[in-house]
Amino acid sequence: MKKATDKELVELISKLGLSQKAAKLYLASLELGEATVQDLARQAKVERTTAYYTLQELKEAGAIFETKRNKKVFFLPEMPRNLLRNTREKLLDFEDGLEELEERKHAIYRKPRIYFLYGASGFKHVWDMIFKSEDKEFRIITEGYSFLDFVKEKYILDEIIKNKKKLGIKSRQIITDSPYGRDIVAKDAQENRESRILPSRIKVPFTELIAADFVAFISPRWDNTLFVIENENFAETRKNLFEALWGTLPNPYGKLDKPS
Repeated sequence: MKKATDKELVELISKLGLSQKAAKLYLASLELGEATVQDLARQAKVERTTAYYTLQELKEAGAIFETKRNKKVFFLPEMPRNLLRNTREKLLDFEDGLEELEERKHAIYRKPRIYFLYGASGFKHVWDMIFKSEDKEFRIITEGYSFLDFVKEKYILDEIIKNKKKLGIKSRQIITDSPYGRDIVAKDAQENRESRILPSRIKVPFTELIAADFVAFISPRWDNTLFVIENENFAETRKNLFEALWGTLPNPYGKLDKPS
């Protein structure tokens, strides 16, 4: 087996969450055994002043111990196996509190924010946000075509529609009248959706997705822009405007099956 270089060992040690300098000092401590800060700094090739505060990081991590002999301070390394065991125990402790931490995370996102996404990955991220939310209904204003500008129709059917039905999420859409739009409306019953149709003269090149606490705007592909506004008040405003518009539009179903 090829012997690892010092650089490779430092990289390995740093995977335990230690800084590069701390990893160098820990490796030096393993090599020297009981040693002074001057000896460790020399062996690790770091400045002595840097070594002093970096040793504090190692002590807090339980990677190194301090001892005194004849009023002189020496440092001893924790054995690698013990250091690994201690790290695993910390991870288990973190895992035990993970559920409670997840419950606290919502407080972080309550602050309003606006951010931009791009391309197919951005488009998919918006849908991931919808599927991970607890909201069981979203609203959409669209011409329909902009979805196909970002992903293939197979993705819409196999991923978006499939997940939507699996999670029991319903939607209402206002869609511009066109042959393609009518084809979409014809599938409403099987895709957990209800629609109203805008006159064909009204163009909405930007698709708007309205969720409980965010609104996403999706441009046509040539513009390649998606942006999300995370703000409950803004989402509430857009939802109410949607409802006002919805109430003015005729029911399109005629011979089509109306969603249950």
